[in-house]
Formats: sequence, structure tokens, C-alpha cells
Amino acid sequence: MRVRLIRVPYDAGNRGLRMGAGPDRLAAAADRLRARGVEVSEAPVEAPPGLRTEIGTTFALHRAVAAEVLEAVAAEAFPLVLSGNCGSAIGAIAAAGAGTGIAWFDGHGDFNTPETTVSGFLDGMAFAVATGRCFRPLALSVPGFAPVADRDAFLVGARDFDPAERSALDASAVGWVRVAAVRELGAAAALAPALGRLRARRIHVHVDLDVHDPALAPANEFAPPDGLTPREVQDAVRAIAATVPICSASLAAYDPSVDPDGRALEAGLQLIELFSELGTGG
Repeated sequence: MRVRLIRVPYDAGNRGLRMGAGPDRLAAAADRLRARGVEVSEAPVEAPPGLRTEIGTTFALHRAVAAEVLEAVAAEAFPLVLSGNCGSAIGAIAAAGAGTGIAWFDGHGDFNTPETTVSGFLDGMAFAVATGRCFRPLALSVPGFAPVADRDAFLVGARDFDPAERSALDASAVGWVRVAAVRELGAAAALAPALGRLRARRIHVHVDLDVHDPALAPANEFAPPDGLTPREVQDAVRAIAATVPICSASLAAYDPSVDPDGRALEAGLQLIELFSELGTGG
């Protein structure tokens, strides 16, 4: 197996700050993978010089991620994006091309638009961008991007929404696998309805590490309580891989400063190892 770790150390357009410090920590997975016989290459992504706005920087990074993912696939390596913000998944999805679905693990909905957001947090709109609900001209500037159909997109573990964001989700055909369903039914049964309606030929799996319960794996200062356990997240990823090929993956939103004993880091490293086992890279 070949894996390319694509590091995007930015948070809200700022390099190395807050969650932007996470990708370099998560890149420690490279040594663990090599010890397991995985061939690992690494690709740091940098924003072009001269950009002055968060939105401009963010979409420039998405375009750079798309290029790196295409290079990984050409080298027959599984693309694994390690990013400060969730939006980097858009670059990977664009590179995967039409017919790609999304499984979006996150403590939040990331389904806001400029019209619904309370905080104004751009990354809280990433899943909405991926499904074509906002910033469409900028999203289309990412080579290969096409909005993912609602039937091919689902949230896992989200539990914190702005009011209008929740209304938009309820009015959509996007799937939502709740924490309670995973806990009561087990991951495979809880995800079965969302996976059963997919028409996508392959899927990108995105994991915001704050999908985890912060009492077990504190990923960032925004993590809402009562999330999934690391084992539940891993079981859910396995259930996805048993149904549809995982063509690429992304991990995001890890802030080392809120994880002094490294529990969230370990959860992330274990997921990277799991993706190296399950991913197809194509």
C-alpha cells in the first residue's frame, strides 16, 4: 500500500495557528505507517504569496489540495489530507471527480451558508459548499469540482447546529447518522440507510476530529459534548469501506493546545492507520 500524507497547516487562512498546528502533529503517522510496511510520501501545501483574505486563501488551498490529490492518484498512492480546516476536503472531492460521495464525520453540521450562519465562521459552511449550497463560483474554481448530490452525502456524529442550519439540513435529502443511532444499533446498522441509498461509485471520508466525545479525545475548543468514541468512529469507517470504495480521506480540526495528554492525537493517528488499510486510492 502507498499513502500520500498531504499537509495543509492552515486555520482560517492563518498558517500554523490554533488548528493549523494540527497537521504537522498528525504527520507523525508517517513513521507508524512505515513501520507497518506502508510506502509513505509527504506533500506540504502552502498558500500562494500575496493573498490577504480568508476566503481567497482558503479556496487557493483547496485548488492546491486538488492538485496534490491528483498527483497521489497518478502515483497509485492513497491520498490522505491532514488539514487545519474541514474545507480542504473540497479539494480532495474535486480531484476524485463526478460520481464521488461524501461521508462527513463532524461534531457540527458544517451546513451553514452566509445567509444562515450565526458565527460567520467560513469553515462552518464547508459541507454546504461541497453539496453546492453556497460559494459555487469559487468552488467551481477548484479543478474538477461538481456539487455532490444530497443522496450521496451524509453526516455522521453531528450534534451542534445553528437554528437555520438545522432547518436547512432537515429540508434537504442529505443523510444524518446520529450519535444515539450508532450507540444503540452499532455503526454498521446505523449507517446502513445512508449507505444503502448511495449511487456514488466511490466515497471520500472526511473526519473532523471533534466528532469524538471531548471527554475521551479533546480535539479543539469547539468540540460539543456527547460525541462518538474512537472505536465507534473506526467501526463506522469500516462499515463504509465494506460498502463502497474509499478513494480518499481527510482529517481536520486538531488543535494540539487543547489535547495535553495526546488522546485526540492518538485517535487521529489510529484513523490514519485504518485508512491506510482500507483505502483504495482510486
